Amino acid sequence: MKAMAKLVLAAALSHLAGTATGAVSEAEAARLGADLTPVGAERAGSEDGTIPAWTGGIQEPPPGWQVGDRRHDPFAGDARLFAIDAGNVDQHADRLSPGQVALIRSLEGYRMDVHPTRRSCGYPDWVYGETRKNATRARLDDADTYLAAGWHSFLFPIPQTGAEAIWNHQYSYFTEGKVEYFVTVAPTKGGSMTPVHNKITYDAHFFDPGVANLEQADGRSASVIFERLAPPRLAGQVVLVHEMVNDQRRAWVYNAGQRRVRRAPTVAYDTPYEGSEALMTNDQAKMFNGLTDRFDWKLVGKQELYVPYNNFAFNQADDLDYSEILGPRYPSRDLLRYERHRVWVVEATLKSGKRHLYGKRVFYLDEDSWLVLVQDIYDKRGNLWRVMEGTLVPIAEVPTCNLDSTFSYDLVAGRYVADQVKTREPRSDWLAGREGRVPKGIFEPDALRRLGRR
Repeated sequence: MKAMAKLVLAAALSHLAGTATGAVSEAEAARLGADLTPVGAERAGSEDGTIPAWTGGIQEPPPGWQVGDRRHDPFAGDARLFAIDAGNVDQHADRLSPGQVALIRSLEGYRMDVHPTRRSCGYPDWVYGETRKNATRARLDDADTYLAAGWHSFLFPIPQTGAEAIWNHQYSYFTEGKVEYFVTVAPTKGGSMTPVHNKITYDAHFFDPGVANLEQADGRSASVIFERLAPPRLAGQVVLVHEMVNDQRRAWVYNAGQRRVRRAPTVAYDTPYEGSEALMTNDQAKMFNGLTDRFDWKLVGKQELYVPYNNFAFNQADDLDYSEILGPRYPSRDLLRYERHRVWVVEATLKSGKRHLYGKRVFYLDEDSWLVLVQDIYDKRGNLWRVMEGTLVPIAEVPTCNLDSTFSYDLVAGRYVADQVKTREPRSDWLAGREGRVPKGIFEPDALRRLGRR
């Protein structure tokens, strides 16, 4: 089976090699590390000084910190500059997305607390080196759907198309492997909630320096194990996912009640996301994931936006109950920090003849991490329907920046979903892959039954 997969992959790569587009010239790539940061952001600050120059980001944790410790917040002493609410939203609308404006206007008591801008994202030197190589070698096929060339790290630090920018989001470097615990919660309008508790073990082939290319990874960017821990109806379920770079993800599920492994149905595009009560689609997880083939992608340009950034407080509010962290209509505004940053704007419009719940999506990608931090989602009549925000947290020990908790608001239903919430959960182990704490034998279907019974 593995040999056949390699043959199919090799044939696909051979076909793509003749049709690929995307790399920039050596002269353009030379800007990386000069006027651009090593991953393609503008190194200089803004003209008014609100956005500072990038000076390297956070590169290491404080002395004595160990895996499992509470994450240090170097900006805990920053005072709030101002708040944006229904009373002054019009004054700040030019630095808000239409969706953010709609949230402020429609949700009573909703506000955004703005703090000083801290450009905290930094990455390992080897990631910068691979990004520099990708600038002149990474390519997508002519349909902007499949990766024809490129590996390790950020693929398109100087993007020419919207598809290239969204590929940067999906392959924004995070670590070689990790173990995380998180919950997905969809509070009712009355405030009741049943958190879905998960443990995730992640083997990131795409970011493993020991994996040389796509063929050596058998076409996978990552292998992932999801273990459902609670509520009781889901406890004991184990899901294996092979994240494929140029194909649909492949998934298998072990059901504790049936004690058997079966191939999971399609977990992609606009199928409902587990735990969201159909308020969120699978391709909204982590703001966007999966193949890009159902949308046309347009790189609109850059603007300055108030975005969730350096959100240590929200993700470490361990002394609060979930009912205090996640209100009935939105998360606690006291715990969320916003900053003014430059973002890339990408529009995705549903292709003619393709099926999806959404007619258009507008993504706002942080220039320093390439992560989507805000997304406005429109129905097929052009009406604003759903709005997403994602919280960014620096992970000093890697170092990297992570898209942590995300919030998807449904303006029609008047409800929201909080996903990847790690508050009150066991601490994540971001060095598990690098330090050998990710077991290599668990990422195949035959291993699921043993994992479910342990």
